[in-house]
Amino acid sequence: MIRSTRQQGTLSGLLTLITMLGASGCGMLPSDPADPPEFGASVDGDTIVVKVPMCPTDEIKSVEVYDFDDVTHESPRVVWSASGPTSPSTRKGLVTLWSGEGFAQHSDKPSKSAVPPNIGVSYTDPTGDGRDDVFALHTIESAKLEPGKYWTRDGPMTAKQIDAQLHCSE
Repeated sequence: MIRSTRQQGTLSGLLTLITMLGASGCGMLPSDPADPPEFGASVDGDTIVVKVPMCPTDEIKSVEVYDFDDVTHESPRVVWSASGPTSPSTRKGLVTLWSGEGFAQHSDKPSKSAVPPNIGVSYTDPTGDGRDDVFALHTIESAKLEPGKYWTRDGPMTAKQIDAQLHCSE
């Protein structure tokens, strides 16, 4: 079949647009994943507890807290880290930052001045996969939460609601 120059240009432009949308992650294709699941956080005094969304078969291997706003280094500055979960709740995504509670190894608690206003919290599982989320400390410190709830970008959620974002049983 012979195509006119105009048809070839239109086809080429359409293919370029599809490729660009796919590469940028902006395409609205049916296979696009939904928004990434949100972590939750609550603050009690100097203690920050993060709830990572997990399916029943998932486990955490390690956690890092980093300076989300650090653009001066190739990799953001790590503020605190922990690995080797020792408790069932920690393995299933309930992490008390700064204390190391529930982990075999952890870094020292950072000084208050070393904690940036926006922290990224990331975890890896035993396969090396993982997720991360970002919290503005001012927002989670000022959130008025009922017991058993964690602050997320969509408002307060329970641990069960945070885990349910993953649609594990589907």
